Amino acid sequence: MVLSHEESALRDRLHASQSIMMQRLAKMVAISSGFGNTQGLDALRTMIAARLSALGATIEFVPADARPSWVDHAPGLDPRAPTLIARCGQGQRAVSLLLCVHIDTVHDPQGDFQKLLPRGDGAFTGPGAVDMKGGIEVMLSALEALHAQGKVIAWTVMVVSDEESGSFGAAAAIAREAEKHQFAFVMEPATSVGDLVVQRPGSGQFLLQAFGRAAHAGRDFAQGVSAVQALAKAVTAAGQMSDASTGRIVNVGPLQGGVATNIVPDVAKAWGNIRFRDEAEGRLLGAAIDALASGGDGEVPRVRVQRIMNRPAKPCTLAVRELGERAQAVAADLGFHVGLAATGGVSDANLIQQAGPPTLDGLGVRGGNLHRSDEFMWPESLPERAALLAILIFRQSQ
Repeated sequence: MVLSHEESALRDRLHASQSIMMQRLAKMVAISSGFGNTQGLDALRTMIAARLSALGATIEFVPADARPSWVDHAPGLDPRAPTLIARCGQGQRAVSLLLCVHIDTVHDPQGDFQKLLPRGDGAFTGPGAVDMKGGIEVMLSALEALHAQGKVIAWTVMVVSDEESGSFGAAAAIAREAEKHQFAFVMEPATSVGDLVVQRPGSGQFLLQAFGRAAHAGRDFAQGVSAVQALAKAVTAAGQMSDASTGRIVNVGPLQGGVATNIVPDVAKAWGNIRFRDEAEGRLLGAAIDALASGGDGEVPRVRVQRIMNRPAKPCTLAVRELGERAQAVAADLGFHVGLAATGGVSDANLIQQAGPPTLDGLGVRGGNLHRSDEFMWPESLPERAALLAILIFRQSQ
């Protein structure tokens, strides 16, 4: 179909705003929100809340739930970071839409990678520029464009503070809010070729903890029992479970073990991540990880396993495919193509779709090198994806 007059106006408004969108993105990127940096997370959350409030949204901050204490191999994450929920137009007769973004990144708040800077080929690099501050700007600009044209649409925005570390603090709030909505959009970056994401695997975390008996490595080596050796056997067995061709992935690291080379280590630990294509495979893989445990209480060596499946698989259901096809139609009317892709990454879309609403992901900007110090985005994708989102929301609300 051809763009309507209202849709053409949305497109033109957003394309005319590319410069200011880049300015706003630069401000967000310059706020370091990596590794549980509370000050940066608070500042970015406040900035987003102000823009949503200006659209007439009511703002709520939901306290974070506790994280499993064993999940994190190093301190630094803020267990108190709340989830922002903004609601607008809830009394209107309109399709109820949930939009979800996250403000945390994986980048070091004290590192050298701190600003949005031109790369020299038209792209811009910056921490979180793609994952997912670019997507935040796309979402806010789309909602602002709809508001400026007088479109009253019921929407809820969730701003998650701990997605990169598993969304443990936000998961319950996500589930409660998601079940109230008819469909959902998640602003994770597009694939490397600009496709939308309709399918994601599930994921889980685990900890292998081995126990031995300490001894002097020279005088009393025979009296010692190495926890590191016990752990190595378990880690090797875990690694052999992977089959990338079927989406079954077990990745181990980081590891800890021993305090000095002349002491037989009595404790060793390894953290791991698992990925699975569907829930049946997840149950099988989880049971295989659990079976790495060995030895009874007080025995040495022994291996203890702790595990949690924190994100279910997100299948491409018929309703998800139909939502993706509507987005493809909008893109075609805007003059470009987007595919519908499956990816090996996970996101809050996994949690949202499990709660009920069909969920379309990958609506954020185009770019690449996620989680690296050369992460980049293409500036022209800001108005491109904002127009896609705005018109998709407009059509869904009719």
